[in-house]
Amino acid sequence: MKGVYVVFLRLEEGREVEVGALGEIFFRPGIYAYVGSAMNSLESRVSRHFSDDKKLHWHIDYLTEAAEVFAFAGLTTDSSWECVLAEAAEENSEPVENFGSSDCSCDSHLFRISDPDATPEIF
Repeated sequence: MKGVYVVFLRLEEGREVEVGALGEIFFRPGIYAYVGSAMNSLESRVSRHFSDDKKLHWHIDYLTEAAEVFAFAGLTTDSSWECVLAEAAEENSEPVENFGSSDCSCDSHLFRISDPDATPEIF
């Protein structure tokens, strides 16, 4: 299955994380949403984010070592929707500059969307 996805992570306390070529980034405590795509296997890619046993390759791999991955949403579609979702997320959150967006023109694909203990609003 091919598609795009959003993985949700919780970081209880602020901390510095070494993120590959991006270097040290301070992440404030909070709930983060990471927008990605998987054009080979959506199931495998999302499963990787939940795994503790992986080689650190993508920016998100470094953050999943420090934060709790607790939920995801997936959409079977083509990869063009990855940037559409990232742009929509940026309008209502705090983007982490250059995170996960080295292969596109987006400012980021990682967004701090709330405090770590916030209760999500129901629409």
